[in-house]
Amino acid sequence: MPRRRNPSGADDSRRNFLKASGAGAVALSLAGCSGNGDTNDEKTSDDGGDENTTTEAPSTNSLSPDDIEPGGTLRYGMAEAPDSPNIMLAGSVYSAVALAPVYNYGVSQDPVTFEVKPSVFTDWTIKNTGKDKPDVYFNARKDGLEWNDGEKFKMEDILYSFQFQLDNEPGQYSVWNDYEKIEEAKNDWDFHLKLSRQVGTWDADVLGAPPIIPKHKWEGVDYKNYDPTTENEEGPVGTGPGKLVQWNPDTSMQVKFRRDYIENTYALNKLDWIKEHDTLIHGGPFLDGVNFKVYGGTSPLTQAFLNGKVDTHYGSLQTSKISQVKKADDKGLVKGYDSGFSYYGFNCRRAPLDDVALRQAMSFLYDDVFWVQTLKGGYVIKGDYAQSPGYKGVRPETVYDGELLTDPRTNAFDFRGKKGSKQPKVEEIRKFLTDGTVIDGSKGTYVGKDFPGTFSGVNASQSKAKYNYTFGSIKSKNLKNAKVEVDKEIRVDGKTIPEMMDGDAITLFIDPPNEQPQEAKAIEQWKKNMQQVGIPVKTEPVAFNTMTGRVYETEEFDVYPMGWGGTSPYGTSLHSFFHSDNAGEDTEKFAYNSTGYGVSGGSSDKLLSDAYSETDPEKRSKKYAKAMEKIYLDMPYMLRDYEKYRWPVNSKKFDGFVENIVDPGYANWDYEYSSIYLKENLKK
Repeated sequence: MPRRRNPSGADDSRRNFLKASGAGAVALSLAGCSGNGDTNDEKTSDDGGDENTTTEAPSTNSLSPDDIEPGGTLRYGMAEAPDSPNIMLAGSVYSAVALAPVYNYGVSQDPVTFEVKPSVFTDWTIKNTGKDKPDVYFNARKDGLEWNDGEKFKMEDILYSFQFQLDNEPGQYSVWNDYEKIEEAKNDWDFHLKLSRQVGTWDADVLGAPPIIPKHKWEGVDYKNYDPTTENEEGPVGTGPGKLVQWNPDTSMQVKFRRDYIENTYALNKLDWIKEHDTLIHGGPFLDGVNFKVYGGTSPLTQAFLNGKVDTHYGSLQTSKISQVKKADDKGLVKGYDSGFSYYGFNCRRAPLDDVALRQAMSFLYDDVFWVQTLKGGYVIKGDYAQSPGYKGVRPETVYDGELLTDPRTNAFDFRGKKGSKQPKVEEIRKFLTDGTVIDGSKGTYVGKDFPGTFSGVNASQSKAKYNYTFGSIKSKNLKNAKVEVDKEIRVDGKTIPEMMDGDAITLFIDPPNEQPQEAKAIEQWKKNMQQVGIPVKTEPVAFNTMTGRVYETEEFDVYPMGWGGTSPYGTSLHSFFHSDNAGEDTEKFAYNSTGYGVSGGSSDKLLSDAYSETDPEKRSKKYAKAMEKIYLDMPYMLRDYEKYRWPVNSKKFDGFVENIVDPGYANWDYEYSSIYLKENLKK
């Protein structure tokens, strides 16, 4: 899979942007609803969200390599250009899907059960778990791997790969925070890794994070300026089944699979756990390669698929085009679960957005029904916690025996609208603010909606509003020029919001409307709803790459739309997104915790740190669930949705797609490209 890079903090699963930011930065989601749309993570519908049917179990497989004749090239479309062919610098999903076949990692993850499974490493153990710095021991396979430039694979390459992280501390990773030494073991194991702290998911996130890189290529290079496509005749050198032989980031990339290697010596396509798996086909890849084509936008990408110019594309199909694909004889949709979510992020460093009460009030004004049903046709589920229901094992409902996605404790922040109308409850929301109310986790009725209290008993960081809110005459130009009726303007400790924010209204970033027209409509309505209450708000279209820089590096934003893909099934992504360690020490460092939560606007640091170090899976799940609830109440992210993943494919020409797993087109891309085959090559 496009690999877990930063389990410890800066990204526990190779932080690659998800769908929310337009242009398709990546696209996954499941869906959760509270009175609108679907009501269960295992309930989806081919017709959208009005009809609930249970999603099937993961697809089953009865084929073996002997049943398939290798050959064929899959054409894979992408909305955006990849950012780098250098595995240590690449931070885009568009680079990740091309680099994934090139490299191997210490361990793999079963796409159905999420169990940690052998890959380059054959077995492993942890000792001294009661100490501050436990010891990990593991063995590596001695045969069946070789570098794609023909050099022999050596055990010292494993040492070098892990030592590289310690020596260089590459920014796209943070696993180097979790261990302090790697060496050959002095007992019956091959290697000894000394952890630098207690890491609950040490097997998945430490052993599985660093890519195995060749010492003979990386030693002595300045990795920040290293371009493997110019330094090597056939691109980056790895032990994986693919070679990235073409790199033209503005237009195209090409991966070729090492056919003779796969058929004769490659150990990792013949692993016992894959052979015995009910869902996976062992022995692949069966394709000759994958050609990636860059289209520079979601609309042209979708059109290219509909016109037959590509066989699949990154991310879930645009919901408006799903019915068109269903009617086509040569096209199909592979169902899957979201590995991430879409959200709106608040800059908790900026007053008055540093107040939980104001962020909660703003969330009441986002029309979930308009987004889920009208704009997305029921193909998304309304968001709540920052954990995809596809990885439901650590969600509060699962841990505390609630109803997944439908429990009223998951729906505290639904749109507060007048019955039978899209109009927000203006006066009630104003009273919520002037009373200094916060949904702090306690049982109560908030703006007309009952909340039974949190699952875990956790409370928000605030029990009362940080500021004194009042409403008076309209002073701001933004509200005077609003396209809705506004009769009052909010005051925060006696000041208008523009007076607090350097003379400007709260700015909502939006992706270019021609790229994300549905998002633009939803945010425009959100803006108008807030203006009706008396909150000055404006929108600003920002291109994806510009937005990520302003959000994650320079921190120049108020509110922005974005999403994450490939998140962790174990909950560790929460540490990446919300712990103050990852908020960025300055504006020169990429900060995965873009909102600054933990530094300002509330904190869950103690809960996250405690969960992160817990090695007992059951205890760890409860701890993450508790942290998840507090983050939900504090709302550094307002969760927009989880998509009902519909991966578009050329079903007339290709088969072997693994269905009903999390994010088949990205998070589990390894298992997809290894299983896909040409239909005409299936032996009779």
